[in-house]
Amino acid sequence: MTNAPRLAGLDALRGIAAAAVMLHHHGQYYDVLFPGRSPLTIDLGPGHFGVELFFIISGLVILMTIARKESALEFGISRTVRLMPAFLAALVLATTILALAPLPPPFASPSPRQFLANITMASDLFGERNVDLPYWTLTYELVFYALMALLLRLDLLRFVELFGIVVVAGGCLFMLVVDERLHHRLSIVLLVHYSNFFLIGICLYRVLTRQARAITAIALTFAVATTALGGGERAFFASGYVYFPLTVALAGLVWLAASKQGSWLSWRPLVYLGKISYPLYLIHVVVGFQIISFGVGHGWSTLQGVVMSVAACLVLAMAMHHVVELPGQRLLRGLAARWIPAPAVVRGGS
Repeated sequence: MTNAPRLAGLDALRGIAAAAVMLHHHGQYYDVLFPGRSPLTIDLGPGHFGVELFFIISGLVILMTIARKESALEFGISRTVRLMPAFLAALVLATTILALAPLPPPFASPSPRQFLANITMASDLFGERNVDLPYWTLTYELVFYALMALLLRLDLLRFVELFGIVVVAGGCLFMLVVDERLHHRLSIVLLVHYSNFFLIGICLYRVLTRQARAITAIALTFAVATTALGGGERAFFASGYVYFPLTVALAGLVWLAASKQGSWLSWRPLVYLGKISYPLYLIHVVVGFQIISFGVGHGWSTLQGVVMSVAACLVLAMAMHHVVELPGQRLLRGLAARWIPAPAVVRGGS
């Protein structure tokens, strides 16, 4: 599980997931942003399920990462180092673009309060809108990290599957008896609709590292089975008839990518796409829609707009990865080494 080809396979899947979400947004939102314009004739709507793939990968990778950490502080620093440089750059970029060249609703020029709330990556919990559409997933990631850090702090990681079952069961109960529209923030804290995907990734890590026990099989079966209840608003209320087999397929794909049989996924362009997937995911909506807006005003076809927006986002994501993300991570690691006690110094990030 620790050799390069298997991690490269997961990187490739990250890249595929980010590209799927980008194509979903760029190809399907013409008629939303610009009434009267038609989306692509090819239905790219299912690309939004790339989010579920991200969460499964995250469950696997975070358990792998946290197992190497000596403290919750070290884990928290490693996540900050990994995520913050690209995120802050993307947030400043999106805020600047929306202030100078506003897009049609639901976008708006961010207020100072909204900007500050977004810096936390958890603006939904503060009752503020996300500056850019993809940021909502980061809040779920942060809650997941906090729960995993708590287990590490309490020395309970060996019970992570049991804890996951409790969280998923709580989420299912919440779905059945609570009006999510009235308790949106609580639904995020409880990881409603998405805790099962994190748990699937956790169980796959146990299987791939030959640490699986009976509770692992029970947790994996339970997590997959709960997707038969269907998806939430962010998944466009996908029916269980779609969500369940899709989840089985995504889980199988992650297992394949991280196993010896998944070496074929380690194709260098796909792996590189995975390397830039985080900045690509962060910037593709506001930047892409600005390109599309320009194209609409200059008579481009829908296909031309999508091709140009995708190309621009890929180029910008590459630039952000090399100019901001990697140098920023090196800088933060250096600061951590200087100011944080030795046991918590960040040795790397996943």
